[in-house]
Amino acid sequence: MALTPRLTPEETRGTDPVDTGPVELLACGRDAAEVWDHAAAGTLDEHERDCPHCGAAAADARGLEEMVGHLAGQSLVPPETVVDRVVGAVLAELRPRDLIPLDSPHGPAALDAAAAAAVLRGVVDAMAGMRARSCRITRPSAPGGAPGPAEVAMTVTARFGVDLASTTARVRQMVLAAGEQALGVPVARVDIEVVDVFVDGAGTDGPGGSS
Repeated sequence: MALTPRLTPEETRGTDPVDTGPVELLACGRDAAEVWDHAAAGTLDEHERDCPHCGAAAADARGLEEMVGHLAGQSLVPPETVVDRVVGAVLAELRPRDLIPLDSPHGPAALDAAAAAAVLRGVVDAMAGMRARSCRITRPSAPGGAPGPAEVAMTVTARFGVDLASTTARVRQMVLAAGEQALGVPVARVDIEVVDVFVDGAGTDGPGGSS
């Protein structure tokens, strides 16, 4: 099964989909989405096995699969007391929150936007050579009022010396796949802005990074 949703602007507007080509090309010229699919299926060709850009994309695919499997295997731990549950529910209702509607056959469902953004930042932070700074997710309504595909805007920092063409392609593909697999939200658009660079071991965990 393909891991890589390829939603076009026509699909976003609810019209017939039109194939607009690759999600984004790696520096070697390969489509990052196709490399992900080949990695998932175990069908990497000779170039993809030997190429550092394709190898990094394949590692991203395996890393996301492991993360999703780990999350799915975690047990839900309820609060220790009924009071904790009641107080938590009341406080949650008092706090204004941005919610992302989810597709569900069982009735209305929504995901906290801040929690969803934290998941996407986490998967990007796990990628070699990348750190997420900010992430915003919106899911505008499609014709008829149903939620349409999500749109993601993310700022990142990159390790000094990495190939930005390949790393941004990898980030975009990671967000597309993580939206579908980890959040259950199809993503139609990913805007990425590289705002800084960092050197390994030089304070990359701080809010400002290093340039």
